[in-house]
Parts: sequence; structure tokens; C-alpha cells
Amino acid sequence: MLNATEHDVLIIGAGPSGSAAATILAGHGHRVLVLERDTFPRYRIGESLLPFTYEPLKRLGLIDQMRKSAFVKKYSVQFVSPNGRASQPFYFFNRYDRDTVAQTWQIRRAEFDVMNANNARARGADIRHGIEVKELLREGGRVVGVRTQDTDGEVVEHRARITLDCSGKEAFAAVRSQWRKKDPGLNKVAVWTYYKGAKRDEGIDAGATTVAMIPEKGWFWYIPQHDDMVSVGVVAEGKYLSR
Repeated sequence: MLNATEHDVLIIGAGPSGSAAATILAGHGHRVLVLERDTFPRYRIGESLLPFTYEPLKRLGLIDQMRKSAFVKKYSVQFVSPNGRASQPFYFFNRYDRDTVAQTWQIRRAEFDVMNANNARARGADIRHGIEVKELLREGGRVVGVRTQDTDGEVVEHRARITLDCSGKEAFAAVRSQWRKKDPGLNKVAVWTYYKGAKRDEGIDAGATTVAMIPEKGWFWYIPQHDDMVSVGVVAEGKYLSR
């Protein structure tokens, strides 16, 4: 006989969306279970926050932790044209409130995701790692939970009134329900790496994102991080990169 648990909300994935949803829902008194396949910290790409993440971070109660973190402060973005000419920096404080939206961060997902998950736990969410969701449970045409397997092979059914798929690019529910459709116009891939000791500007420009355009093909990114690291990558059509 399978073991079974009952909750108000099940969340697949403890990344930014899963932990954020857990924080809000648990904060409203709901019994929230988050099921995460990986053990944290774990690597993920996705490092440069946009200015308007300030309000969601504030709602989650993370602003103080972000300000105390080692994450590089980001005040602007700069663009480089195909001929190599750099634009003037676009400073967020020239358009947005200097004390809030006008400054954001260059993060490392491994560290940010731990912060986010711990914040959800502090609100009362139950986050379990090393649990892989294998199947959606359906009754009467609706999803009523999931079937999981842990690293020891134990299979458990978790049931809830609501199940949220926050598995990111894995798109657990969409793939298994055959909802995902390939867009023939989206044929780009990304290639990236990290450099230590790479050049960066000084002062408030030290944390600026630089974007260099490839005409009709894609773009490069250059993202300063803490510990003297820089993330460098390119997004372009697969055929262009592999030729």
C-alpha cells in the first residue's frame, strides 16, 4: 500500500517561482508542500535581475537579505552596437525611484534559490529535497495531487486541493499533458561560461549588464558577479553557432 499525505497546496519545484508561491501561500495559513528533485545549493543559469523585481522581493520579505548579501548591485545596462560602439549607460535612477526600483542585483542562482527556499520555510512551508514527481494524480478530470519517488525508491502519493507546476523549463505538467507546442520561430540556443578577474567598470558601473548585438542573429551578455567572477554568454540561432 502506498504512503499518502494531505495538504492544501502542492508545489512542484523549489526554484524562484515555487519558493515564492510557497512563501505567499504559507503566509496566508495554507498547508504547503514543495517537492524538489534536486538538493540545494545547485547550479542554474539566470543571473541578472530586472529593476521591477523590487516589488516582488519586497512582498516576499527578501529586500533586507538581498541588501546584506554579496550579490553585486546593478544600477544600469549598456548596449554595444554591431560596429563595437557602446551606448551611454541606461541608469535606472534617471527614470525610477532611486531608493527602490532604481537598483537591483546580479545574483547567483545557487545562492539566491537557497535564500528564497529558506524564506518559504520560515513562513511555514514544508520543502522536501530529493523527491522526484513521477505522475500527476487525476480524478474526475482534475488534478488532485502527485505520485513521487525519493532517492531510496519509496513511492508516495501526495494529495491537495491545488497543485502548482513550478518546475521551470522542465515544464512537468505541460510536457506530460502534451500542452507544450514548439514555436518554429524560436530556434535560438545559449552558450555561456565564467571568467575570473575579467575587466569591469568602476563605481556604480561595476555591476552594469552589457549587451552586445549580433545583427539579425542574437546577442552577447556580460554580467559582473561577486567573488570577481563575470558571466559571459551568447544567445543566437543554433545553425549560426554551430556552423
